[in-house]
Amino acid sequence: MDKKVQSIKWLYLTVFLLPILGMAQEKETKIDEVVLVGYTKVSKKDVTNSVSSVKAEAIKDMPSTNAAEAIQGRMAGVQVSLSEGSPGADVDIVIRGGNSITGSNAPLYIVDGVQMDNALSILSPKEIESIEVLKDASSTNIYGARGANGVVMITTKGGRKRAKTSINYNGFLGVRKIQNTIDVLDPYQYVLYQYEVYNKGGVQTDIDAFKARYGTYDQLSKYKDVQKRDWQDEVFGREAFNFTHNLAVTGGSENSSFALSLNNVEEDGIMIGSGFKRSMLNFKYDYDISKKLNFTLNTRYSRQTIFGTGTSSTGSQSTNRLRNAVRYQPFEGGSNVNVDDFDPLFANETNLVNPILLANNEIKENGRNDLLLNGTLEYKISKDFTFRSVIGYLQRDEYINQFSGAITSVARQNNDQPVVVLNKSQTRRITNTNTLNYRKTFGSHKLDLLVGQEIVKTDGESLGMTIKWFPKSISAEEAFANIQSASPPGGLVQDAPKAGRNPDRLASFFGRANYIFKNKYIFTASMRADGSSVFGAGNQWGYFPAASAAWKITEENFLKESQTISELKLRAGYGLSGNNRIGSFLYDTFFTTSSDYGYAFGTNVTPGATTGNILANKNVTWEKSASKNLGLDFGLFKGKVYGTLDVYQTDTKDLLLLAQIPKDRGYEYQYQNSGSTTNKGIEFSIGSTIINKENFTWKMDANISSNKNTIKSLGNNASPSSFSYLYPSGWQNSLNDFLVQVGKPVGTFWGYQTAGRYEVSDFDYNPATQIYTLKAGIPSSAAAANGAKLIQPGDLKLQDLNGDGIIDNKDMTDLGNAQPKFYGGFSQNFRYKNWDMSLMFNFSVGNKVYNANKIEYSTQYLYKDNNMLAEVADRFRWFDDAGVKVNDPTALAALNANTTGWTPPAGAYFLHSYAIEDGSFLRLNNVTLGYSLGKEFTKQLGLSNFRLYFTMNNVFTITGYSGYDPEANTRRNPLTPGVDYAAYPRSRFILSGVDITF
Repeated sequence: MDKKVQSIKWLYLTVFLLPILGMAQEKETKIDEVVLVGYTKVSKKDVTNSVSSVKAEAIKDMPSTNAAEAIQGRMAGVQVSLSEGSPGADVDIVIRGGNSITGSNAPLYIVDGVQMDNALSILSPKEIESIEVLKDASSTNIYGARGANGVVMITTKGGRKRAKTSINYNGFLGVRKIQNTIDVLDPYQYVLYQYEVYNKGGVQTDIDAFKARYGTYDQLSKYKDVQKRDWQDEVFGREAFNFTHNLAVTGGSENSSFALSLNNVEEDGIMIGSGFKRSMLNFKYDYDISKKLNFTLNTRYSRQTIFGTGTSSTGSQSTNRLRNAVRYQPFEGGSNVNVDDFDPLFANETNLVNPILLANNEIKENGRNDLLLNGTLEYKISKDFTFRSVIGYLQRDEYINQFSGAITSVARQNNDQPVVVLNKSQTRRITNTNTLNYRKTFGSHKLDLLVGQEIVKTDGESLGMTIKWFPKSISAEEAFANIQSASPPGGLVQDAPKAGRNPDRLASFFGRANYIFKNKYIFTASMRADGSSVFGAGNQWGYFPAASAAWKITEENFLKESQTISELKLRAGYGLSGNNRIGSFLYDTFFTTSSDYGYAFGTNVTPGATTGNILANKNVTWEKSASKNLGLDFGLFKGKVYGTLDVYQTDTKDLLLLAQIPKDRGYEYQYQNSGSTTNKGIEFSIGSTIINKENFTWKMDANISSNKNTIKSLGNNASPSSFSYLYPSGWQNSLNDFLVQVGKPVGTFWGYQTAGRYEVSDFDYNPATQIYTLKAGIPSSAAAANGAKLIQPGDLKLQDLNGDGIIDNKDMTDLGNAQPKFYGGFSQNFRYKNWDMSLMFNFSVGNKVYNANKIEYSTQYLYKDNNMLAEVADRFRWFDDAGVKVNDPTALAALNANTTGWTPPAGAYFLHSYAIEDGSFLRLNNVTLGYSLGKEFTKQLGLSNFRLYFTMNNVFTITGYSGYDPEANTRRNPLTPGVDYAAYPRSRFILSGVDITF
């Protein structure tokens, strides 16, 4: 086993398990918790489903600008990861491995009873009261549509009745700094490599070009003393400051309560031109109109802007800005190119632009405003009956303003003139939920019945424009304000705007029955019917039943008096939940207009129309997930130790699959209910108050999960073979580097096995012609790796897996996948008198990462004058220390006796196992040290609390991964997970702040 993986395991055992083994019995600290489970609150002791919960107490002392970061690693079966390190980066939350193949695996978010998308991005951690995650279908089915991927239920803080007004301010100042960079060739190594590239072929024009740019070989030693320009440091190395303010005012009277919270974040990004601003306001008001009637109002407004184009706007090679910082020549001077000026000839020859100039010529503003209004009316009809009605309105306005200056590749493709992209969209959602709840206790019987009805009405519009041919001298601000200043050259017209509407209607009816007998045996059954407008007539309704049961074993006489086992509950559940996450009207055919599909008429281009590449399907209907769950909840030593063990299997069928179809019908894809997947896993969480003394407490919580995903079927029409097909990750055009195959997990890397390099001994040498020819029986990698160029000693060698003597796509194979063998997190919390300290770890073991950066930065392909990874310095050499090419086999072998690397391939980019790395890691996400003033002193100041704290986020990561971050995931597609390509580097965040309550 790899030593890095072993070290992660041992550290995990040391920090997580040993404190429990060595604990001493203390007084009981665990209290009966209440969790939110599908439209109602339930005592945690009576829950029959698989639910993970995080309360405000767990995250209150962890300062963060992102609520998702605050819960990372805290819940079993819930993977929380940032796609990259940019300000405002998307957060991925996947529950129990995800079920869909081409659809979204994001969970359904419910905030104070109202459905939202990406809810954690508009919530401050300080305003969260609790987060409950429903994981199995016996709990998620009550939400029917979109519940198949789990449900995240968030309750925000409110005021308290009969409480005096309290004002809390929490603010911190912090700075971010890049953690690590990619090692590249230094100036001398760089020119030696370029000398080889220019001179190896013996072409005189190339030889002369090298001398003109860098000098003769005798002059190259001066580059040993040339000052290296670390472009990564210059582009990503700035100290990025963060200012965060949280203000909360709460209070209440005899029959009302209120809570007002304000949040403001201003954050620089470590990359030039990047940053993030967010302002949020939330007002929550609760009023008892009478003893029977209660009204709650919640108003939330969020306004945020992300600045900067990042490292890759689309994730493709053509827009990879990280490449410029890695591959641009690592020095200033020494050639006829001034790196501080834009040279279009140099840009065309190298496909590179000075990264500083480029960062200042690409301007992007990505703004989003969110408005949430929801009101709740609760009427207690009688002691047993309660009617509740929730109505919510959600509006999201988004815009993207992007400017590409004259030196950018976008502008150079458009007559070297600036280009502006303007996108605007608005989404509006109205929800109304009405429930009638009956609760009654009859002696040893407790009955809880719920029936309800819900409607969700979603509308929205989008408009996108690309405006070309602005004056070269125009600034971004001028271009955004004066798009009419763009003037097309004669005979050309601007692209037609692209507009869209995406209405969505959902009507639902549901019911649930919960029965408890003798406080020992619990039975729950539920049913939901959903009608969705995204499906055609006759296929709109889906029906989702579920049932679960629990046995409180500790209520039995043989355990009731136990001094060791204080809680033991066995749970079992089965349920069906649905997924309708596809676009509207895919059951019908629509046309899109664009000049891309246009035709010439006279001297102008007339925009044309097309149906796109997706064939309509009138028969598409609900995707369904059936989940089986068996769980055990336990508590030991009067609640001092507590935990949960769950085993589950989720089978998803009728997948909403964007299937590849034969192209003879004029289309490439069609949404179909094709195929099925299964997820099997086990989850374990445990916590303990190890020490609970008056002056010292020590608490810990930990969880570990394992999930195995398998594709069971791809249907009858997914591909000609209906058994497998290849899928591109997209970082390089036409590179089919993922395999979708029955029997394998989603996200299987597909490529060649690396076999080192060809040695001199693999060739026959002809002294007369000085030509090396592969010996008989040795397969050639020329077609796969070298652009069909003649294989030479030192070239990359691939394995001939099928033994046919030819290395081609028949030798491609499964290179692993991004699924970890297990993952989780653990926290340690200490309090000594007025001091407090917390540590939060998360880990992953056994997952693979596809480091596409390594492929690009170690492949020669089309362009000279590109820098390479530092390991290229150890490549196979063809020139001796005098700059003379060595051809003699004996001398060439001796020259390379101490080198191990291969010559950077001259062919197109392709995936081989060199780029597939072990992504196992153990990360200390957060360490916080705080000090609270004593009550006597704070009372004299007129305060109820005064706490100072120091925090470091992303403290260290133990990993063998060579890239920026083993958690990077830049593809954002379920079929292509674990790809690290041009990801914005992750940074370390150091901050200090104050928490004051008046």
